[in-house]
Order: sequence, then structure tokens, then C-alpha cells
Amino acid sequence: MIGSIIGSLIMGTIIGFGGRAILPGGQDIGLGKTVGLGVVSAFLVGILASGAGTIMSIILGSVVAAGLLWLAIKQGWLTSTS
Repeated sequence: MIGSIIGSLIMGTIIGFGGRAILPGGQDIGLGKTVGLGVVSAFLVGILASGAGTIMSIILGSVVAAGLLWLAIKQGWLTSTS
């Protein structure tokens, strides 16, 4: 149980930073929002692509995270520094 939660947070951090790296420009979000973005993205990818391997899940999760981050900036929920 604890290992699963820690694993989800680590995977969420990797995916969140991957999503921020894909999206051009600066994003005005901290570590907590980055991890949250990654965890939500990992959850969505887990539902949509349950048979994908670990590396493919990280790549797909990063793309989904970039899309969610772009949507949040366009909706005005988050701000961009560029």
C-alpha cells in the first residue's frame, strides 16, 4: 500500500516534469502542482492504455500532462511566464 503510493508519486513527478518539458515556454507552477499534474496524467494513461509498458506509459503520460497543462493555461487556471 505505502509502496504503491510512493511509486505513484515518483512516477507522477517524472511524468509531470516530462509534460512541463514538452510544453514550450515557462509555466508558473511549483513542485506540488507538477506532481499533481503527473499523477492525474498517469491515472488517465493507466485507464486508457493499460497494456502499455513502463517507458511507453511515461511517454504517453508526459504528452497527456503537456496537454492538460496547456488546457489549464488556456482556461486561465494557471499562468504562463512567457
